[in-house]
Amino acid sequence: MKRSTLNFVVDLVGFLTLLGLASAGVIMKWVLPPGSGGSGRELHGGQGGEHIKELLGMGRHDWGEVHLWLGIVFIVLMLVHLVLHWTWIKHYVVGIFKRSKAQEV
Repeated sequence: MKRSTLNFVVDLVGFLTLLGLASAGVIMKWVLPPGSGGSGRELHGGQGGEHIKELLGMGRHDWGEVHLWLGIVFIVLMLVHLVLHWTWIKHYVVGIFKRSKAQEV
């Protein structure tokens, strides 16, 4: 696989993982909030509302597990992203220090 293709795949999967991570966080915060037996009252502006205890067959704890594993996958993908771009990062940082030393003289 070409390096550019690998970069694209890692970045695309990382983006999709980040979307899933954010979605699971939103579900846990507003759809299946902690306490009150999983009521979805925050969604209805604090007014009544049915008790939501599951979404897509999973409860709050299950969504927490999804959130955790997506976070781990995202961290691993970002480490791979950094490894794939390490040469660029190294040259960029060296360039910053060269410019700052040139400005001092």
